[in-house]
Amino acid sequence: MGNIYDGSFRTILNDCRQMIIPVINEIFKEDYTGNEIIEFHPNEHFFDQQDEADMERISDTNFIIYGKL
Repeated sequence: MGNIYDGSFRTILNDCRQMIIPVINEIFKEDYTGNEIIEFHPNEHFFDQQDEADMERISDTNFIIYGKL
């Protein structure tokens, strides 16, 4: 069941980035204005395995919001 929510959140991050600030404000009771800079960090990691296909691991979303006064 968690994969449904993970996929939905990833869709918001990738396709609707302007919605990130309102979501963060609502979930965490913040008051970001939308003028902040958001720095995203990769969450897809590939592991080189000897004699096997590379393995992909998707970790939690990782980003920093800069600019809150």
